[in-house]
Amino acid sequence: MLGSEKKSKPAEKKKNGAGVSQHKTDDPLVNLGVQDDEDVKTMLQGSTMLKVRSPHWQRRRTLKLLDDGVTVHCESNKSFSKPKTFSVMEVECVREGCQSETLRRLASSLPEEQCLTIVFKGGRKSLDLQCHSREEVQHWARGIRTLQERVNNMSQTEKLDQYPSAAIIILTIQT
Repeated sequence: MLGSEKKSKPAEKKKNGAGVSQHKTDDPLVNLGVQDDEDVKTMLQGSTMLKVRSPHWQRRRTLKLLDDGVTVHCESNKSFSKPKTFSVMEVECVREGCQSETLRRLASSLPEEQCLTIVFKGGRKSLDLQCHSREEVQHWARGIRTLQERVNNMSQTEKLDQYPSAAIIILTIQT
């Protein structure tokens, strides 16, 4: 029947974080211009790390970037604990090595090149992690910074279009 077929919507042109015109898609990673970034690809695959609080309190955590390109899923091995998430926009900074108070205290028992601290904005506790390798630390640190930079380079309209459910969080964190 005529007119009953779904017509494909023409792709809109927009500027990505680098100021280059590109076609807008439904894929947030393409819109951020990070679909080919090796650091982001590593984050999308996920990594198992140790969350470190003391010499005796070290728990395995799996961190994985979700397909929206801004949310990191942090899962415990315990079946009764609910998974936690955070937005890369909630991160104040990422520190490589034994840079936090906790990791400095444990520096003699941890390989410094495998340590990473994610410092959050506001009152949330920092996340001290021990990765399997130096490369894994670098992928996560660079990946979070890249994603933050790309989201910061988006206009308010682009943020609202791309992340309608998280728009309030993203807009308030930046101010």
